Amino acid sequence: SPQRQIAGSVGQAVAHAPVAHSVAAATAEAESPNSLAVGPSLALLLKIGLATRSALPRPRHRRVARAHARLPVEAVAKLQEEVAALERQAAMLRASASVLEEEQLEAERLRQVELFNSFDTDRTGGVCAKKLQIGWQKVSSVGLDEAMASRLLQVCDQNGSGALEFDEFDLKRLEATLSVLVAEKEAQELAACEEESRRQAQLELEQQVKEYYKTLPGNPDTAWSTRIVSSLAYFLPVWDAAKLGLPLGILFPVLLPGLDILLIADKLIPWGPIVLFFTLQGIANRKELPALLRFNFHQALWLDVAICLTKVAMELVGQVDAPFASELWVLICILGFLLALAGIAYSAGSTLLLGIAPRSIPWVSAQTEGSMGMQRPDLITDSDSKGGDDHERRA
Repeated sequence: SPQRQIAGSVGQAVAHAPVAHSVAAATAEAESPNSLAVGPSLALLLKIGLATRSALPRPRHRRVARAHARLPVEAVAKLQEEVAALERQAAMLRASASVLEEEQLEAERLRQVELFNSFDTDRTGGVCAKKLQIGWQKVSSVGLDEAMASRLLQVCDQNGSGALEFDEFDLKRLEATLSVLVAEKEAQELAACEEESRRQAQLELEQQVKEYYKTLPGNPDTAWSTRIVSSLAYFLPVWDAAKLGLPLGILFPVLLPGLDILLIADKLIPWGPIVLFFTLQGIANRKELPALLRFNFHQALWLDVAICLTKVAMELVGQVDAPFASELWVLICILGFLLALAGIAYSAGSTLLLGIAPRSIPWVSAQTEGSMGMQRPDLITDSDSKGGDDHERRA
């Protein structure tokens, strides 16, 4: 039959191949009744092709097999001998490296022993601070003082015996620790130096502030005539404060005669306080006059400004229709008058009796000093430091 002819031809072509059994099995299966349902010839060809493809070796496997078949037995033996020789050489090298490593460790140990003995001169088995200080001169050009030697020993003495034993003695570790200790000492010295500089600067600043309050820039004349004229400048704030004293005059009638005089003068000369204000200002700006006189004239002007501001607040409160407006108005008047009277009495008394500038009134004295071109040294220092900080932030 045609199926048997095709199977015979394929069987002859692969008679000596390892797929003969696979082909024969495929032929037998093709002749089975199940295969005839599909078509005898087509089923037989498909089965033989699949069996041959699965049974044949891969091309790479065939090349390797052929290469091994062509390699002589003597060459294989020679290669095996060379591999064995290389393994023996590698083992010898490893052994030599191990021996060399042991020799190096032994040499290092002997060097360490010799170095330790150079410090432990009396062979007690420990290096105290004194030995460390003396021995350090042999191995380093940097001197080691007693305090640093004790500190170095304290850090490196692991068991707390008070001396460095052989296991604790490591020159490299000592050098590294010493570098850290020296850096810490330098940082502490620098911090102490900066602290001392700040302390000296603070002392100098305090001395400058004291000198600042002792003297005034300009003519130092403090004669009695200068004192008297300087005290008369405070008539201006008294005049303007009279209206603030009315509630207090009602409570204490003994004050009314003096307040009435000032209030009458205010009505007779309505522009008097303003004229007197600018007159005092013109005199105070003349730098050739005594500094004490100029200071009191400026301070009288600033006291008058404070009193006028209080009067403005009093007028504003008087126009408010509130439950406690009248009580607040009376409180502002009384407090304003008493504070003004206290500032005037302090200024006139210090000037007339002591001949010194009254420079302790809050805000008023500071404004007076500014009017004369003066500034406290500590405030100058603060402004300079803030300006330096701002410049650094901008940079």
